[in-house]
Amino acid sequence: MARSGIRYEEVKETAEILLGRGLNPTIQRVREYLGTGSNTTISEHLKRWQQQIAAAPRAVLPPTVPETVTQAMEAFWKIAVQSAETAFEEQRTRALLAVTTAEQARDAAVTESRQAHAAAAEAHHQWEISQATQRDLADRLLVEQERRTAAEMAIQEAEKRVQVATASIAEMRAETDARIAQMNTTLQQLRTDLDQQRLEAEQRLEYERQRGEANESRLMQLLDRERAERTAEQQMFATEHQKHRHQESTLRHQLEDSQREGTLLQRNLAAIQERLEQSTTLLEQRNTQIQETERALGIMQVRLETEINLRQRLEQEEGEMRKLLKEIMVQSNSLQHLKQ
Repeated sequence: MARSGIRYEEVKETAEILLGRGLNPTIQRVREYLGTGSNTTISEHLKRWQQQIAAAPRAVLPPTVPETVTQAMEAFWKIAVQSAETAFEEQRTRALLAVTTAEQARDAAVTESRQAHAAAAEAHHQWEISQATQRDLADRLLVEQERRTAAEMAIQEAEKRVQVATASIAEMRAETDARIAQMNTTLQQLRTDLDQQRLEAEQRLEYERQRGEANESRLMQLLDRERAERTAEQQMFATEHQKHRHQESTLRHQLEDSQREGTLLQRNLAAIQERLEQSTTLLEQRNTQIQETERALGIMQVRLETEINLRQRLEQEEGEMRKLLKEIMVQSNSLQHLKQ
């Protein structure tokens, strides 16, 4: 429990005054304003006052409105409710007074001096009400001015954020466009190189194929000629065996030379086939490179789509921030109309 000393109503009134000035009602500020009171007592009263404010209905404001503005609006609402209750009590008091005056008018025993005294008291009461109303209007005007200042500051801050976001979006958009153009250029260059490599590989393969076919044709011609010559020689050897026996050694040497030439031709054919296999292997390697290039093109396409999605998301965030700025401008216009 709070010790005897300053009352809760004093702490409550001081906190509301500080809020109306746009200040946070801390223990030190309340104590400096009152000029007395212990920190423990002020802390307990402030805690009770904050709990009452938390239990009271709150106005729903955009999340960008500062906390001080929100607290000031809540204090202003509470003061307005209290003012309305005070006005109702004053009207009820005046109504009761009018009934009493009517009853006193019917009563012949009421003297004119009492009526004059009641009229003077009523005039004094009305003067006090007028003074309280003027003070309340002055406080409300001060709160409204501070509230408008805070709202204008919030609008300026939001405009700065929108400008920064717009510049960032424009910069990112330019960078994205540059990346897209660079990727398109690289993609076009890769396609050109790929077509050129494919054309060169096909030309080399066609050249090797034609060369192999020519070598094979020449080899077959040589083999056919060799067979024809061997057949002719065998026929001549059969018919003139007795006559040309002394040429047997020479013919045998010629036959060996022909066999060696046939062996050489077979080796050449094997070499040609090996070169064809190497050309086939080279073509397969080119095809593998082409597939890797196509996969790289696919990765670049995915990156390009990612850049496009990022630009779309930035444009969506820009739209949301513009929408938030419009809401703040509408709120500011509402505050100006309320002041008017």
